[in-house]
Amino acid sequence: MRVAWVALTASLCLLVERPVLLAAELEAEAEAVELSPLLITSPRSHMRWLSTPAAVTVVDASTTQGEQSLALDSWLARVPGVFSLNRYNLAQGLRPAIRGFGARGNFGVRGIRVLVDDVPLTMPDGQTELDGLDLGLVERMEVLRGPASVLYGNAAGGVLAIDTREPPSLPSMQLDLSAAGLGYQRLHGELGGSDGNLGGLLAFNSSQLDGYREHSRAQTNSLTGKLRWYAPNGQLRLNLNAIDNRAEDPGGLTAAEVKADRRQAAAGNLRFDADEYIRQQRLGLVWDGYGAGADQYQLRSYLGHREFGNRLGFERNGQTTFERYFTGVGGQYSHYRDVAGQAHKLSAGFDLEAQRDERQRYDNLFGERGTLRQQQEESALSQGLFVEDQIDLSEQWQATFGLRYDRVRLAVDDAYLIDNRDDSGSRRLADWNYSSGLSYRFSAQQSLYARLASSFETPTINELGNPQGAGFNSALQPAQAFNRELGIKGEWPALRYALALYRIDLEDELVAFSLPAQPGRNFYRNAGQSRRDGLELSLDWQLADAWRWSLAYAYNRYRFIDYQTQAEDFSGNRVPGIPAQSLFSEVAYEHQDFYLRLGVTAQAQVYANDGNTQSAPGHALLSLRLGKRLQFAEQSLEPYLGIDNLLGREYFDNLRINDGNARYFEPGPGRTLYAGVRVMF
Repeated sequence: MRVAWVALTASLCLLVERPVLLAAELEAEAEAVELSPLLITSPRSHMRWLSTPAAVTVVDASTTQGEQSLALDSWLARVPGVFSLNRYNLAQGLRPAIRGFGARGNFGVRGIRVLVDDVPLTMPDGQTELDGLDLGLVERMEVLRGPASVLYGNAAGGVLAIDTREPPSLPSMQLDLSAAGLGYQRLHGELGGSDGNLGGLLAFNSSQLDGYREHSRAQTNSLTGKLRWYAPNGQLRLNLNAIDNRAEDPGGLTAAEVKADRRQAAAGNLRFDADEYIRQQRLGLVWDGYGAGADQYQLRSYLGHREFGNRLGFERNGQTTFERYFTGVGGQYSHYRDVAGQAHKLSAGFDLEAQRDERQRYDNLFGERGTLRQQQEESALSQGLFVEDQIDLSEQWQATFGLRYDRVRLAVDDAYLIDNRDDSGSRRLADWNYSSGLSYRFSAQQSLYARLASSFETPTINELGNPQGAGFNSALQPAQAFNRELGIKGEWPALRYALALYRIDLEDELVAFSLPAQPGRNFYRNAGQSRRDGLELSLDWQLADAWRWSLAYAYNRYRFIDYQTQAEDFSGNRVPGIPAQSLFSEVAYEHQDFYLRLGVTAQAQVYANDGNTQSAPGHALLSLRLGKRLQFAEQSLEPYLGIDNLLGREYFDNLRINDGNARYFEPGPGRTLYAGVRVMF
């Protein structure tokens, strides 16, 4: 396995050294096929990808045809430096990590800012759940890799900027039906159209999954509405999303339990009927306006309500419920001006976000609600101001400089007073962050860039939970990161590639652990110093009119420099939850509305604990996608078929990092077939 990785890396490096010759050959062979120049918006303004001094990858729906739409991992696999776990346990949710940020939690997204149609999906305290995203609507995704706090605040690892389908210009309907092994069924429907300067879209998605393992049944339902009003001086966008989800949690297994029966659920999760439910409603409003000359500005706001309840696999404090209200406003203005013969784009903006949780914890009496053990009100208030200047120093050189100030207040009001003990308290966290980038375009098709950036990441309200009882863990500190990065990019009509080298130094990295008496619930501590070195390579090559090859490869060395607890010294160990190498490669064929894609995702060994004593072996999984679009007058029909894990390999879909009972492993399914049909009229 190691020899194969080395050989692959060497061949890819050789390919990058000869891009000009390769591109010339491609243009001679496939003059009719062109990749349009790529524009990106995740740096909070429209920029050409080639000139941006940052690592940004764009994935659009045209490269993900025929996907099952179960989780976002099939999109994220195409991005080097992004690693995802937990596709099949919907009670925990997909857990993506960018350059290691996000790997610490056992559920949801941490250390990454997620936006959907420019509105934050990330909560004000920094926590994100992807359960409200209708994957059937996703049209495009930009992934900004590396510290992004200057533009987005509490986002140490990067940004996922997701765009969903806009209302169609003509009245239309769409229906997508699919079914698969593991008891999977999905219904997705859309209705939309436009009249004059007003457009609308309404979408419904419902799915259910029995799961590969015992006690894994899940059901999700979502409703999404969009209204668009187009005015001479801007555009008003109104988005509404509502979800009603319920999922069982099979829990993690020990290595011995996996060997005995890969499909079993953890005994405690069965005994205590571990599961969760979520009901949520979100409303977002965005105005994109045009100022004087080329100036642009945006104003955005959102509000929402979330109800949550779960049952964990133990008795005391084994059930949690909360009711959350959250809201936010933000805006930015971009001004274009020439100063001393140099073009400047000066952007300034603000973010103000707040949430309040009413949380209770109860004993779990084998699935029934027991004695109330905790009752408290939790709140988060996040405020940020930023400014950034993009300067065209010449036709070849471009520089960016940014500065941001953030202030976060996290508070808890203890309403469950036992023996007159009040665990109320608050934390005030503030930080300045900066970024600077320089891009040199040494030819019409290629550029070099360098970037320095700092970032910070506060613990979420849930992560501040006190292992000793109620209130906050006062010892937990925010993480600080400093990123240095060098990269090269190339873009021709038939080829696009990018190579990035980076080093990230971290102070007080947030690390998850659990207690044997409370399995399934995480607490957090700080590692003193950590370092992350990495290489990322991406390639998108239009081989001919009908053939396309995509590749994403990442190599890293993430390790603790200084990390000691009262019991152990982990200094020098690898950071768990992230493989040292990962690879995605896909060959796609598309001709006369028929498409076929054969892909592979591979990863090296992944450690499951800070001590590096338990790990999941590396693996490679093959996937196949095929479909055909049939046109009948004004209607179209698209049957499609997919196979995951084509060779039926054994692997782990998820790892529970630093589990207190050594239940690290959640096995993934073998070969899985799904089929569906999409109808548009």
